[in-house]
Amino acid sequence: MENLVELRGFTAVDPRSGRVLLEDIDLSVAPGERVLLLGASGAGKSTLLDAIRGVVPHSVPLDVSGECLVNGAPVLGSTVAELTRMIGTVPQDPHASICLPTVEDEIALTLENHGMKPGQIGWRIAEVLDEVGAGHLKDQRTRTLSGGWLQRIATVAALAARPRLVLADEPTSMLDGAGVAQVMELLTRLTGDDGALILVEHRLNELAEESGGPGLPPRTVVMEAGRILADGPTDQLLQEHADRLDAGGVWVPGATIGTFPEAQPAPSELLRATGLTVKPDPHDPEILPVFGGLDLTVRAGERVVVRGPNGSGKTTLLTALAGLVPLRPGRAGGNSGELTGVVPVMVFQNPEHQFLAHTVRDELGDDDHGAELARLFGLEHLLELSPFRLSGGEQRRLSVALGLLAVRRRDEPTVLLADEPTFGLDRASTVAVMTELAAYAASGGAVVVVTHDDDLTAAWASRVLRLPGVDVSQDTGVRS
Repeated sequence: MENLVELRGFTAVDPRSGRVLLEDIDLSVAPGERVLLLGASGAGKSTLLDAIRGVVPHSVPLDVSGECLVNGAPVLGSTVAELTRMIGTVPQDPHASICLPTVEDEIALTLENHGMKPGQIGWRIAEVLDEVGAGHLKDQRTRTLSGGWLQRIATVAALAARPRLVLADEPTSMLDGAGVAQVMELLTRLTGDDGALILVEHRLNELAEESGGPGLPPRTVVMEAGRILADGPTDQLLQEHADRLDAGGVWVPGATIGTFPEAQPAPSELLRATGLTVKPDPHDPEILPVFGGLDLTVRAGERVVVRGPNGSGKTTLLTALAGLVPLRPGRAGGNSGELTGVVPVMVFQNPEHQFLAHTVRDELGDDDHGAELARLFGLEHLLELSPFRLSGGEQRRLSVALGLLAVRRRDEPTVLLADEPTFGLDRASTVAVMTELAAYAASGGAVVVVTHDDDLTAAWASRVLRLPGVDVSQDTGVRS
């Protein structure tokens, strides 16, 4: 049977910087295969998926050589639109793929583009939403969705037409535990004898059968610096290359984030929220409050983790604490409450929301703080590139660096609010990021982080706030 994917000596180079993103790639994927694409942040995993789906070079103008075939046809001879007839892509950044106002519209667009009969579209939308526990969101406006629910909807939209080849780029990075199980079950089930799945994923502990997950794909391809380092059965490869993967900071089953110095919270208050009540849309009386009368105090030295299922209001909480939600003290209904203390700094869930300059160097600035973070976060070789041309993991590291620079350059300590600061990061980058966030808290500031990572929470947090419906003002530890 003919391979669904075939790359022979495929190389991709950025013509503006001369940076080699993929080098001499030989890869075959047959019908029925499920493949895990593993490697450190910036190894070339997302670029490889982009080459297979035709984004490279049709939309991203890289210089390419060698062959890239999908279902026996050269990608260069097919348009991206033609390739989407058989390829479903679950994107690394769900914000970039959602374009229509409602969930139903977003999924219907995929089905309409594939020529499904109008009478069948409605039941198909209901079916695929139920498969990821999102049936209640059919009429929801996409702009009101949390990052985790947006990721589930992006997955459903990509898979609704049952594509033969599924390219999933970290499809669980923003999901809670239930979402991870549902999405991975759907991806696995769709890969029958006639289809194939190529999966990029960092959350291997949660997928491993030993942890109660659905299990890892039976075949793994390891990438390093744009090349294929190893290709073979997953169990064998993870064992034979364990030391090299560990040294490269790759997440593998059983790997942990390690330990951090114990936090030393101080009595001094940096930020206080009183009676905080927030609605997703204050003009829509049908939408229930995300928070009602919430009180919260953040003290110097604290390392706070906010936990809760997708849609519980974690991002909304950080946005409100950052002062980005207009509040009317004492008002009955609508957004209300009072914030006192410092003005926090926000690291947004979508890294691109923080980028303003043409190059990474211009974003970081010329002082010692910027140079230090470029070194610690592995950004030194990217200084002349546009922030928008970086990989997802590189963008995430840059966005956290920008948040740290903003608080370090202030005269007085403040609160750094970081929404999913480790999504898309390998183990080495995760440790580097969380170490610097802990260091800022130890210097007299405070850090509030949203994450779904159990190991990170246990190792790093001095206090855990669980949403919804928890009296967070008195929470002093992890709650079961």
